Amino acid sequence: MTATEHPTAISLARSTGDTALTRSIRWIVARPATIFVILSMLFGLIIMALNPPLRGPDEPAHMLRSYGYAGGEILPSTEVNGRKGLYVPAAWNDGVEVYIAAQLRFWKDNKNGYTGHLDAYRRQQAATPPDDKRPPVFRLYEGSEAYTPIAYLPYIAAGMIARLFNFDFLATIYLMRLFGLVAMTAVAAYAVALTPRLKWAFFLIAMMPAALYGRTAVSADGATVSYALMVTALCLRAAVGLPTSTRQRVWWMLLCVLAKPPQIAFVLLEAMAQRFKDLPRHGKTVALVTLPGLVLSPLWIVAVSGEMAAWRIVATTQLPAEQFDPVWKLGFMLQHPLHFPYAMLNTIVTEWNGLWRQLIGVLGWLDMGLQPIAYPLISAALIAVALERLDLDRSTRLRLALVSAVTVVAYTTAVYMILYMTWTPPHETTVWGVQGRYSIPALPAAAIVIAAAVNWGFGDKTRAGIAVVGALGSGIACIETLWRVLW
Repeated sequence: MTATEHPTAISLARSTGDTALTRSIRWIVARPATIFVILSMLFGLIIMALNPPLRGPDEPAHMLRSYGYAGGEILPSTEVNGRKGLYVPAAWNDGVEVYIAAQLRFWKDNKNGYTGHLDAYRRQQAATPPDDKRPPVFRLYEGSEAYTPIAYLPYIAAGMIARLFNFDFLATIYLMRLFGLVAMTAVAAYAVALTPRLKWAFFLIAMMPAALYGRTAVSADGATVSYALMVTALCLRAAVGLPTSTRQRVWWMLLCVLAKPPQIAFVLLEAMAQRFKDLPRHGKTVALVTLPGLVLSPLWIVAVSGEMAAWRIVATTQLPAEQFDPVWKLGFMLQHPLHFPYAMLNTIVTEWNGLWRQLIGVLGWLDMGLQPIAYPLISAALIAVALERLDLDRSTRLRLALVSAVTVVAYTTAVYMILYMTWTPPHETTVWGVQGRYSIPALPAAAIVIAAAVNWGFGDKTRAGIAVVGALGSGIACIETLWRVLW
């Protein structure tokens, strides 16, 4: 007898189905970190396969710096004609040139996209004799010389393996991408698991298109976002009174701050951990967590001479090189104290639409936009999952909101300040070089501001549903964009 033949059977089937569905929903709601790992790896591997080598933002520069670190060059010391870079094997360099040429052809005439790029690479490699005696070729870092090894740790490990086994260019870049995806997915998942509140907000921030895409390319973006998530999660955990290892906060704060200069602003999050009036009593802990990054970050900038490839702007503008020197620019700012604030605000006001789209996801070299509908939908989902009742007293919520808001403002100002001092010609009315993706690390703190200020939100199941749907939409949007634009 089938379920359609007996009322009791129908009732039992419905009851069983409801129970299975309920259990599935409960399993998902209780495991945001697990769901994140599954989706990040699933979509990440597909994106890696669809995204040709060197199509990530500044991927050639980041890959070369990682490869240099893997070979033991910590400080950028190799220099030709006043420009820092690295000598690489000639055959390896041939592979780089194949994909740089493919990229230039794509920009000039993208009718065929990247179809046949693997065949072109194989032909080039086949033309290289087994006993290739050509000398190494010098390649410029092109701005990546300022990055610390912290931003590249997974890629350095992959680069060491590639050097040990004499991998060619293609094997090296895909191994680096894979190591980066796995490592930064793990760090972000750990942050989602540790944060006591806003788990689904952290989940969706890490799964938004720009963040997901950043983990799949050789880039500093994966590290900056994942480390920022970790530091924010640990400070929030301490703020709500849950056990938190000081040693853990010390090391993750150091990793976060050293990943990229603007992230020095995240030391402010440590102020969430204690009530303001109790901070003097915990001064030793605060100093232990914040001082290593506050000291080592400026020391690294001094060690690399603050090099950010400003020579490219000098060549473009034909302006004196000294006008892009931080010391010269500091003197200019003292003479014109309102110029930077005006340029920063003017950039935000006049370019907000482009910056917002880049924050959500304009992929590659800012030449691959998502479908227009994706931007408002993902934005709405991000706001929705940040609406959560924190169940904290008013003074604690006020502290969380204030510290997080100050951190967001400080981080944003640091991003604009660095680009103003090193990339922006004097008397320009906007700050040059700002991209929306630079703001992603500040989103976890921004989510805390929203949650603490509103202190209302949807139920756990609703937030989980919005986050999962948003993550699925983000992954699908990335894949659709790559397929539509490149293939």
